Amino acid sequence: MNGAALAVTGPVQMTQARQLAGQTARRLGFPPSVVDRVVLAASELGTNLMKYATDGQLVIVPSPGGLDVLAIDRGPGIERVQDSMRDGFSTTGTLGLGLGGVRRLAGEFDIFSRHGEGTTVLARWRHDEPGGPARAQVVVGAALSAAPGETLCGDDWGVAHSEGVSTVVLSDGLGHGPEAADASTTVVEKVLADPAAAPEELIVALDDSMATKRGATVAIAQFRSGEPTMSFCGVGNSTVRLIAKDGSCEALVSSPGIVGKRQRSGKRGILTARPWSGHGWLVIHTDGVSDRWSVAENLDVLHHDPATAAGWLLGAYGRRRDDACVVVVSGGGAT
Repeated sequence: MNGAALAVTGPVQMTQARQLAGQTARRLGFPPSVVDRVVLAASELGTNLMKYATDGQLVIVPSPGGLDVLAIDRGPGIERVQDSMRDGFSTTGTLGLGLGGVRRLAGEFDIFSRHGEGTTVLARWRHDEPGGPARAQVVVGAALSAAPGETLCGDDWGVAHSEGVSTVVLSDGLGHGPEAADASTTVVEKVLADPAAAPEELIVALDDSMATKRGATVAIAQFRSGEPTMSFCGVGNSTVRLIAKDGSCEALVSSPGIVGKRQRSGKRGILTARPWSGHGWLVIHTDGVSDRWSVAENLDVLHHDPATAAGWLLGAYGRRRDDACVVVVSGGGAT
């Protein structure tokens, strides 16, 4: 599904952010009235980043059934979030729509902030009504950004639902730039074309599909409707954490190697099955995000929308020198 991130530091980036948000909304088939709301919200969020934030980014991500716009930064954070939602609230004396206006423009809205550390704001628009029958059984959110100097992100992600099966994939194309992005796009398209196939079978099939491309590290998680387990299979160095509601955590291990580059020895496609109640979280990210983050210190953000959590982890722990992508999954499980 991919997406794009822009560092917003001045008027030029503001214009680019508005254009990117509008172009993405139109490409996804939203009507002009919704496109206008997306552009206006992106403009307001970008203005906030430019005026107040340290290391602020606007992230535009197609989501299942819609579009996510995320504003993420590394400070200074908001001391009183509820005050910031009031119309007319400003710390600089300027007038604008503010976060309350963004909340009214968006179909769904979420915010997480820590004073002194940073803020993540999510504005979402869907093709279907919130809470309607088109909502997925598992809820998936993502955030990504390209390496400095690159216009395309070499990481990609996707989710598909078929016959009671939800399959989530994360790919990190080797290196940066167009060739890395092409490799990851191939991975995601191949997996989403057959989402009901077992994860280990998809990994093996990808070796053939990727033979003429740069190669990638791949992580695939699968959830089946009404079943109390999830399945995982990966190759490479993606970080994968299965987190319970109480904050206990298990790291899921991938096979060594690169998809598309067959090894002389070693089994490919080792499947891991773990309990999944739908009350915890699965967090997957590429090595563009440091794995030195504490579950205990971030359990509060995980209780927010998965896209908000993904944006916070990207903003707080992204290395800023590599392509980076974070995917967070919650919900589903046995009833």
